[in-house]
Amino acid sequence: NQRHHAQHQRHDDIHIILDSISDVQDTHLMNDPRISVLRLIARHGNDEWFDGDRSTAYLFDLVKKTGKLPATSQPPIGHMIEMFSELVKQGKKLIVINCDSVLSGTYQTCCVAAKQVMDAVPGADIRVIDSKAAGCSICGMANAILKKVEEEGISIDEAEAYAHDLVKRTKTYFTLDTLEYLAKGGRIGAVGALLGSIFGIRPIIHVLEDGNLEPYDKVRTRKKALKRLLEIANEQGELEEIFIPNALVPEDAEYFRAEMAARHPGVPIWITQIGTPLAAHLGPGAIGQPNTLFSKISFHSGN
Repeated sequence: NQRHHAQHQRHDDIHIILDSISDVQDTHLMNDPRISVLRLIARHGNDEWFDGDRSTAYLFDLVKKTGKLPATSQPPIGHMIEMFSELVKQGKKLIVINCDSVLSGTYQTCCVAAKQVMDAVPGADIRVIDSKAAGCSICGMANAILKKVEEEGISIDEAEAYAHDLVKRTKTYFTLDTLEYLAKGGRIGAVGALLGSIFGIRPIIHVLEDGNLEPYDKVRTRKKALKRLLEIANEQGELEEIFIPNALVPEDAEYFRAEMAARHPGVPIWITQIGTPLAAHLGPGAIGQPNTLFSKISFHSGN
């Protein structure tokens, strides 16, 4: 036991950085000392705030009153450099897991910031990961890595490889009540084909392996959209974890939770309220079956 403990002590001191699109504020990871959060910025007219300082309801209310859609921006690079520098000077090795790089430029800027810090601080080691996801599935990745660090004392190289493996095993599908927000933000991609279709359509959108958005299916009603998301989730085989981020639709989120818990007993389920930057792109009523991690080998026992 003493030898095992000594070996464990020699392993890398790994710290994880998430951006706020991970919905970390709604999870137990928010107060974990091994996690730090880079907050994105939301802007509506002259009103600007860091993610978490205003509610999603506040944002949608502004849009309703003014008819103007919000804008978002990534965390300032100065914040990234300051955070990275402080942590690496403490001897920590960093895994930075960012929102899908198609939805946000945060990943690219973190890569630039990481290079600057590694050039400036001897021994600094920062690995930046594009999660190809958004919402609480990113927290699921962080949680899985921390668990592996705790149980196996993995190195920074192993943690990075494991993070990439988790990204490959994460599938994200979601539905929206409106495409207006996504179109305005310029993030709509191939989903734009749906804009000219029949009024009232409810798209099911899939995040592809390269991070781009693709219309996966379309139905006529909200109820059918929710049912279709459940079908898609249950077509995925053995699920490891289930993630249900949502934009002010707690009843729908609870419906998903109950249905998924019945069909996949023992599988961990995360429910989060999306923050203002992601809400600014997706609009009210957005919900994901979304993120499901699955594989034949589970990194969580599910018990």
